[in-house]
Amino acid sequence: MKTIIRVGGNIISELSEKIPTNIIALNELIKNSYDAEASFVTIEINTLEKLLRIVDDGFGMDKSDIDTLFHISKSSKIHGKKNLNGRITQGSKGLGFLSVFKFGRMVKWKTKKNKGFIFCLDFDQLIASEDISKYEIELIEDNNISKGTEIIITLDDYNIKSICEYFSLEKNYKKIIHSFDDKLFNITLIIDKKTYSSNKLIPLLNNGKDFQLFYISYNNNTQEILFKYNNRIVLTETYKYPFEDVSIDIELLTFQLRSHGKEKIDKLFFNSIDDITPLIYYNSNLFNNYTIFDPNIMRNIKTSQVMNQMIGFIRILSENTLIDFNSDRSQFLQNELTDSIIDFLYNINKKIQEIGSKNKQHLVGFNILKEKYISSEYKIKNAVSKYRDIIKEDFSFKDKVKIKICKERVTYSLFGKTATLLIKNDKEKDNLYNSEYEPFPAKIHLNCNNELNIEIPSDQIDLRKYIDSIYNSNGESVNNNNIIIRVNGKINKNGILSSINKPCQIKIDYNYSDSKTGIVIERLIFNFIKPIANIKIKKISSLFTIPAQEDYLIKYNQYLNKLIEQINILPLNKYMEIISCSLRVLFELSIDTISKSKKYSNIFNGINDFEKKVIKIINYIKSNKNYKTEISNKTKIEYKSLDKLLSVSDYEKVIGKTHLSSHKSTTYICENDIHYIIKYLSIFIIITNEMINNKNIA
Repeated sequence: MKTIIRVGGNIISELSEKIPTNIIALNELIKNSYDAEASFVTIEINTLEKLLRIVDDGFGMDKSDIDTLFHISKSSKIHGKKNLNGRITQGSKGLGFLSVFKFGRMVKWKTKKNKGFIFCLDFDQLIASEDISKYEIELIEDNNISKGTEIIITLDDYNIKSICEYFSLEKNYKKIIHSFDDKLFNITLIIDKKTYSSNKLIPLLNNGKDFQLFYISYNNNTQEILFKYNNRIVLTETYKYPFEDVSIDIELLTFQLRSHGKEKIDKLFFNSIDDITPLIYYNSNLFNNYTIFDPNIMRNIKTSQVMNQMIGFIRILSENTLIDFNSDRSQFLQNELTDSIIDFLYNINKKIQEIGSKNKQHLVGFNILKEKYISSEYKIKNAVSKYRDIIKEDFSFKDKVKIKICKERVTYSLFGKTATLLIKNDKEKDNLYNSEYEPFPAKIHLNCNNELNIEIPSDQIDLRKYIDSIYNSNGESVNNNNIIIRVNGKINKNGILSSINKPCQIKIDYNYSDSKTGIVIERLIFNFIKPIANIKIKKISSLFTIPAQEDYLIKYNQYLNKLIEQINILPLNKYMEIISCSLRVLFELSIDTISKSKKYSNIFNGINDFEKKVIKIINYIKSNKNYKTEISNKTKIEYKSLDKLLSVSDYEKVIGKTHLSSHKSTTYICENDIHYIIKYLSIFIIITNEMINNKNIA
């Protein structure tokens, strides 16, 4: 007697969920074209006909390849291996064909290797099959089709809307057409006849030309960090490379951006919150991660060493099979090798910013002189050292500046840039600029970047402290009290900006009126932002956030940790029911932990109602100023924000919603309700953690 293994069509539906979004699916289809050694792939979206068409000129498929395509989890590819043309294989899991069904249910293939074939697949029929091993796909021979592969997908309404909304942002469609770092592979995106192509990439050094600081490179062969300024090598630093079977090449361009400077940066380098950032490519394919090489890492270490205005490329190449990713290709799967790669990139990023920030002062604009002119009495024959003293003390390259003394001026030159010091005699003291030399334009120099992020609630801000120096058209230093300050266009007489409590953007204009060259304006933009940090269980993204500056570690209940970790993995839009049913459990685990603690053995005496227990804890903390101060210090949550979040009425609403979510799932609550619950649940979990583990709370 024998039996057989039968696989129902529903397994196909479940496997397709391993491809989390249609954008990840689109990248998978582009990878297939790349592996087929295509020189181009064209993605065409026609919203009127509701069609998505993907066509390439790769080597196409024969009957054997088509059989393999539909053989679940079988692939002839070896991930990470180089082919004869030098391309590194992208796919290997044998699930690539499922990507097409993220966009619609009806799909047609046209492909030609030696012979041409056309075949179609109806996803609904496939998943309805009791045994997919018996599901037959008809192949029609047609040798009139072109070599390569064409996929035609009938789009559903949701995907038309979703794709068009996503690609309405320049930063998004550019990341698709530049999803491969390979000049021999052209990606074209056509949306209703509007065309975008990867062959139109702006060269890195063409970004923000007026604001460029350092061009920085690192190659694992030379093991040397190279800093260039104005196309000249200005700094080098040896940095040891630890890997044998992983290659890492770093190419960065840093800036000192002023007002509207980000507008000069290609949108390709903008992340989801519109900060500029370098891009990581692993084996030539874009790695959807902005934390491994985070431009803002120095903010929490030493703000004076921040050099976060950077773009560029981090290129990682390896054939090591230990390197793999999660489903949305946003994180490495954790192991010893990937941890080592992450640590290396973190540390070299830190080193680059430490060196660069130390040496960047005054390079942009080459504002290196303390004065714009000197009296002829100062001029002493061959006294170069005297003139060097006029260079600002904090200019790191002071000793490298070349000085040339002429009759009426001194020229300071370095890295292809010059600054001029005029020499005048006493008779010319009051009439210096009636000579052949035109007056210098008046200048206002700030001591910071022209756009700053400030966390709320802020302290009062002295706006004049951001002024480094002011020079009039005679080159004379001007007292900053002569500056008129405007805040969002209105004059601010005392130069003080009051505390800001809500997220907003405020524009500060520093105005100086010079008698010869007129009004000069320098703008500073403050972005007041709400600090957000994860409740830290592991190095994963989290639904659970707190209004704090640092991630926060929960350690009082291993089951709670596991539950939060599992919730974190689930995308909310697809798993609302599971997540909503789990929220009350997190409250209950916290209450249970407090009840069983020896520190609080009598805290719930006479209280049986679950809601009243939660309110008891909120009042217990809210009524004690020392406890609130201790929690604020430990979590880095601002005291006023914490106190506001300890609202009894809000927690009564939250408990009511968790009761509905636990028993009715999403019947009576929506996605916004879940975020509302989690906001207060996160604070309750933190309170519980501090009550259990903080010796100063008893």
